[in-house]
Amino acid sequence: MDGAPMARGGVGDPAEFEPGDEPPPEIFRAIVDTAVNPFAIVDDAGVFRWVSASIQELLGWRPDELVGKTFDAIIDPSSLPDVLEAFADLAELPRRSDYPRGGVGQAAELVCRDGTTTPCSVIAATCSQTGLPYHVVFARRAAYEKALDNALEAIAQHARLDEVLDHLVATLQQSVPRCVVAIGDGWKGDSFAMAAGDGVDLLVADPASPWACSLATGEDVVVRNLNELAPGLAGMARARGLASCWVHPVAVPGDDRPSAALIMWRPYDGMPTRFTWSAVHRTGRLMRLTLQWDRSHRALAFAATHDPLTGLANRLAFVDRLTEIAKVAGGEAAVLFIDLDRFKPVNDRHGHLAGDRVLEAVAGRLAGALRPGDLVARLGGDEFAVLCERLGHPDDAVAVADRLLRALSAPIVLDGRVEVTITASIGVAEIDGNESPEAVLARADTAMRSAKVGGRGGWVVRPAAPRPA
Repeated sequence: MDGAPMARGGVGDPAEFEPGDEPPPEIFRAIVDTAVNPFAIVDDAGVFRWVSASIQELLGWRPDELVGKTFDAIIDPSSLPDVLEAFADLAELPRRSDYPRGGVGQAAELVCRDGTTTPCSVIAATCSQTGLPYHVVFARRAAYEKALDNALEAIAQHARLDEVLDHLVATLQQSVPRCVVAIGDGWKGDSFAMAAGDGVDLLVADPASPWACSLATGEDVVVRNLNELAPGLAGMARARGLASCWVHPVAVPGDDRPSAALIMWRPYDGMPTRFTWSAVHRTGRLMRLTLQWDRSHRALAFAATHDPLTGLANRLAFVDRLTEIAKVAGGEAAVLFIDLDRFKPVNDRHGHLAGDRVLEAVAGRLAGALRPGDLVARLGGDEFAVLCERLGHPDDAVAVADRLLRALSAPIVLDGRVEVTITASIGVAEIDGNESPEAVLARADTAMRSAKVGGRGGWVVRPAAPRPA
């Protein structure tokens, strides 16, 4: 009731009755007229004999517009066969007062007065259950459950995060009708990296905005009226018929502070009701689950395609990309096979931890020396590979090899005092569309070994075998 006083009858009020007495008709009338979920009395022919007033809030129909019509007038044709079958099954239930009732009911799309449909759950108590000559049919809005199912299905199908966020927006909109929602993730101090919902245009970059304050404190922020907002943002909200705002921050376990938020705008001012509060926090918990799922999914995908030490692509990712390029390269791409010279003494002299730090430094230098679009990978141990695409001339790959050797020429300093000098031998192989990725890598590997034999710290090109005439 959110603190509102309950209405009470006065002395002599016809609605007054003693505890344990049968309530007078006025009480039953108040119950049916104020019930959130409308219900109706239907005869054996499927004709509405009476409909509660709350049907208008759910579907827009006045009760008098439905009385006398058959109940298929408000059931979408796509749902009608399932509803009829479900009701037929109910009619077969034994006539027992203690027989368990149905749970969630039959899912159905009900037709609104404006011609649209809304997902609902339809439940019936048939003559065999009530002992009456009529059936009692209940309808309950199920759009929230449908939106929730869509969100969970999207997660199960490994949908993109933005698609899942769209479904979460729908769950909140169905829980709190007439609200405008924005869901943001990846807070960067002044904006979100990703946002979804019909309220995204209101997410202005302002350090005093409700979402900035909420994410900074980790607490819900409720703006009871637009006078509490900056004039620009207040004007934008007022132009859309909105009067208040509420932000609920969402933190993923393990994070120092929240990086996501649910932002809900309402067309009326004041504090949210307890029911609204519960709906938003329920969606917030699902949002937290979604972000955990997304991060785990991305971490697994990254681990499957990247080297855990250097963060570079791994052999699997490199071969996959090489396979794609080999189909269309036509001599305009090349593989550079890189092997560090005399790396084993580094491990022997300074330890494997120092060796790992050298590999990390080498990875950073190689990546920094490449053109945008080129791919560098760690194949294993002290072996790396580079895939150069869009080469204008065969000598361009040699220029890349020279640049990589220069990048590795400066000593690597460990712990600010130990200098390690690393050189590398590079084998260059032009990609031929007639070869498998493994054959191209083997040719580049052979060229690299020739470079080592030739004195290390240099490169050797091994061209593709001539094509048969």
